[in-house]
Amino acid sequence: MRQFGGPSGVLRVRPRLDEKPWGGDRLAAFGFALPGGGPLGEALLSHGDALVEVGGATMTLAEAVAANPDAYLGPEGARATAGAVLLPVLAKVIDGRDDLSVQVHPDDALAREQGEATGKTEAWHVLAAEPGAVLYLGLADGVTLDDFFAAARRGEPVATMLRSVPAEPGSSVVLPAGVVHALGRGVVLYEIQQPSNTTYRLWDWGRVGPDGVGRDLHHDLGERAMMPEWRPEPRPPLVVADSAGARRELLAATRYFALERLSVSGGGAVDLLPAGSSQVLTCVAGACHLVSDGDAVRLAPGGTVIVPAGAGGTLASGDGATVMRGWVPDLARDIVGPARAAGHADRAIARLAGELGDVESMLGPTPEPSEER
Repeated sequence: MRQFGGPSGVLRVRPRLDEKPWGGDRLAAFGFALPGGGPLGEALLSHGDALVEVGGATMTLAEAVAANPDAYLGPEGARATAGAVLLPVLAKVIDGRDDLSVQVHPDDALAREQGEATGKTEAWHVLAAEPGAVLYLGLADGVTLDDFFAAARRGEPVATMLRSVPAEPGSSVVLPAGVVHALGRGVVLYEIQQPSNTTYRLWDWGRVGPDGVGRDLHHDLGERAMMPEWRPEPRPPLVVADSAGARRELLAATRYFALERLSVSGGGAVDLLPAGSSQVLTCVAGACHLVSDGDAVRLAPGGTVIVPAGAGGTLASGDGATVMRGWVPDLARDIVGPARAAGHADRAIARLAGELGDVESMLGPTPEPSEER
């Protein structure tokens, strides 16, 4: 691994906290200090503007990645960003006290046409939800692309033209670029996505700012981006390891990112497997200790670290902890192999990528049983 004079170890993150008109105060329960101003909408855990600490130095995450791209992209990360020097996955925790805008994101081709490095495929994992809360996922049956955009351009409440699906804590859903969607009020999410800030806002529930003006809408680009036939479905996790005090669950897997939920309790430990990209780890409950290549870090709620590409380690806890793990996977090695070994059917494994079909293309024939012991 080449060195560029920059950091090469585990990065401790101070996330960027963004106030949003639809945000609230529930991120405090997940360990994030609320700013003194308006409602907190997002904690951006691996954004380029987040501050990171390593070896006594503080810098932005973008600076750390630029100083040592081999360590914080790795071969899989560089593939996912098409060589752009960006941390390859962007993780967030989102508090939707109110409804988020109806929106769609561009794929890689459209994003690059618009001067962006990557498109924006993402996945949601529901951390908490109020009774009756929903996710808006794709067009409702019978609604056409023309119907939807005609109503949107007239300023009509187009959320009624979307599918509403119950927001079930513990469920996850992949949202490929091109899916029209919105987060309904009363939901707290962990989100992982390509490292893009591009959103085409199509309707904003009639909200206006203090100046009486609403936020910008992007109907023309949104119409080009949308894939009207896609209707994502939330899925339960796939358990790939479950032993005393240690549990590993796959939540989502695409060519751009994978998301796992790791649980440790009662003195148990989970091996942190090396990956072909850096890994983003966020504690959302309890507390644990990470040991990785000589670095030892305590993770409590709201704590996030970034582990370099190729580095492994161990997560251990005496009290119980839940940690979200995001990275760019080798789909055959990191996803298909462990899920098959755990006894999951190929059909269930393929659903980890939603409509993208990324995992399905890696499955191939079911392997024959090995004679080795």
